[in-house]
Amino acid sequence: MMFFSFPGLGQAKQENPSPSDTLDLKACLNLGLENSRSIKKALMDEESAKFYRNEVKAGGLPQISAYGNYNNFIDVFPQAVPGGLFGPGDADDVAVIALGVPQSLKAGVTVNQLIFNSSYLIGLKAARTSEEFYKTLSLQTEEQVIYDIAMNYLGVTQMELQRENLRANVDQLKGLERILEAQVANDLVRKVDLNRVKVNLSTLESEMENLETEIFRGLSYLKLIMGIPVDTPIELKKSEVNPETIANFQMTDLDPESRTDIQVLDIQKTLYDYEYKNIKATNHPSLVGFADFNRNSFSNNFDFLSESKVWYQGSLIGLKLQVPIFDGFAVKSRAAQSKIRQQQLLEDRAQALDAAQMEYNNATKKYFNALQTLRANEANLKLAEDVLKETALLYREGLSPLTDLLEAESTQRQARANFNNQLVQVRIAQLEILKSTGQITRITS
Repeated sequence: MMFFSFPGLGQAKQENPSPSDTLDLKACLNLGLENSRSIKKALMDEESAKFYRNEVKAGGLPQISAYGNYNNFIDVFPQAVPGGLFGPGDADDVAVIALGVPQSLKAGVTVNQLIFNSSYLIGLKAARTSEEFYKTLSLQTEEQVIYDIAMNYLGVTQMELQRENLRANVDQLKGLERILEAQVANDLVRKVDLNRVKVNLSTLESEMENLETEIFRGLSYLKLIMGIPVDTPIELKKSEVNPETIANFQMTDLDPESRTDIQVLDIQKTLYDYEYKNIKATNHPSLVGFADFNRNSFSNNFDFLSESKVWYQGSLIGLKLQVPIFDGFAVKSRAAQSKIRQQQLLEDRAQALDAAQMEYNNATKKYFNALQTLRANEANLKLAEDVLKETALLYREGLSPLTDLLEAESTQRQARANFNNQLVQVRIAQLEILKSTGQITRITS
C-alpha cells in the first residue's frame, strides 16, 4: 500500500452551500448530491422497490372481497324431470316444469387465504433482494454523479487558470505597448516593434474571447449535472488545483468487490437464482383455504326492501389443492433459459473484473506519469520565468532586441499553461484511481 497526502479534496466543510457563493469542489459535490435529477430518479426506483415488496407480501395475506348478485328471470328456466315425480303420471314420460322463482338477491363475503405456495416464498426473498439491488444502483448513480461533477469542475478550472495566464500576459503586453508608443513618438524605437507587440496582443485577446466561450459552456454543463438552474451565477475556487492539494494522496490496492458495478452483478446473480427456483416451484403443489358467507332471498316480485322479507343465510369453508402433473415440458424449457441467462451474467462479471483491473492499471500508470511530467513542467516554468526576467532586463538596458523579449514572454506563457494543465491532469488521474477502486465518494467527506 502506498500513501500520498491529498488534503485539497476536503478541507473546511461547507454546510448547505449556495450556488451564489464561490464554490470549491466539495461544495459543488454537495449541491450535486442534493439536486441531481439522476440521483432523484434512482431514489424513486429504490422507493418503488419497497412498494413492490409490499405488493408481493400482500399475496400471502387474507384476500377478502364482497359481492352481490341480483337475478330477474323473465322466463324461469324449464327443467325436465321423469313423469310422475311430483304427481300422477307415467314414469316413461318426461315432465317439463319451471323450478325456482323469478327474482332472487344474494350478497356475501368471500375469504381466500394462501396456506402453502413455493413460488410465494421465493418471491418474498427475491423482492427483498430487489430492494438491495436498487439501493446499490442508487449508490452507483451517486458515484457517477460525483465523478462527472469533479471531472467537469477540473475542466472548467483548467480553462480559468489558462484565462488568468493569458490575462497576465495581456497586461504585460499592454504595459509594453504604452512604453513603445511613447518611444515611437520620440523616435527612440522603430514603429515595427510597436506593431509586433500589437499583433501579439491582438492574438492573445482573441484567445481569451474563445476561452471565455468555452468557460461559459463548461460552467453551463457543470450546473446542468449538478441539478441547479443553468442561469445561476457561480464562481469556482482555484484552490483545488495547486501543488499543495496534490501532495497528499492515499492510494489503496484494487478490491473489485468494493466496486458498485461488481456488486450490482452479484445481486443480479442472486436474482437469477431466485428466478430459476421460482420457475421450478411452479411444479410444486399449492394449497389455498377459502370461505364464503352469504345471505339469500327469493321472491316473485321485487320486494327485497320489505321489513318482513325473509333472508336465508349460507356459508361454506374449504380447501383447494392444486398439483401440477404435466405441462408439456414448458417449465423445463423456461428453467433452461434461466440457466443460460445466469451463465451470460457470469461472463459479464468476468469481463467486468478484467475491465476493473485494466481501469485501475491505466489510472495508476497515468498518475505516476503525470507526476513525473509535472516535475519536469515545474522545472521548465522556473527556467522560463528566469529567462523572461533576464531578457526583460537586457531589453530595458538596450542589450536585447524586442523579438527576444516577445519570444521569452511566449515561452513563459506556454510553460505556465503546461504547468497548470499538468496540475489538472494529476488531479484527474487521482480521481480516476478513486473511481477504479470504488472509493470516489471519499472526496465528499
